[in-house]
Amino acid sequence: MIDILIANNNLIVGEGLKTILQSRLRNRVLGVVESKDALIQSSKKYFPDIVVIDYSNELFGVDSIAEIKKIYKNSKILAITDIQPKQTILKALKTGVDSYLLDDCQKPEILEAIEDTYQGKQFYCGHVIDLISENEDDPHGCTGISLSEREIEIIRLISDGLTNKEIADTLYLSTHTVNTHRKNIMNKLGIKNTAGIVIYAVKENIINT
Repeated sequence: MIDILIANNNLIVGEGLKTILQSRLRNRVLGVVESKDALIQSSKKYFPDIVVIDYSNELFGVDSIAEIKKIYKNSKILAITDIQPKQTILKALKTGVDSYLLDDCQKPEILEAIEDTYQGKQFYCGHVIDLISENEDDPHGCTGISLSEREIEIIRLISDGLTNKEIADTLYLSTHTVNTHRKNIMNKLGIKNTAGIVIYAVKENIINT
């Protein structure tokens, strides 16, 4: 059983999430709280495996994440928000958010995020990955290719012949997140298959031949 506490000040959204999450018998929603203070008070009676939070409202706020993480020290935090500035998302991840979805994600993705987060993996929807991987250093565009450290790490593992699932297990990510990284890598490099990734890795000395 996965015990979940929902922190969302919008009653309709909170109850909607509750219905979605409890559609899988393995999930049990302990309650829905509508403010940071209520969430802190709830730590006296609820011991969730996962806290699902929309911190974007002023009743919570991104600055509250570190405090919430400290109080719910044995809980994972899954953020589900509308689109936020890149720096806000990065701050949320740095201060305690384990997984992150945008609020337009579909039911299967939400349920997968719960499962993977419970297992200790990070789960980011594709839109979040796009937002945090944007290159803001060159606003006018560039013909060069900017790959993150994570993407280079995944290129190495792909070149070693690992499957998406094996890469996910190695990096403690979800297969969904690895697949999204793979797609982003191929889009950036302008290639369509694994062979192209390996060729790029060899040419750029990312792997040793």
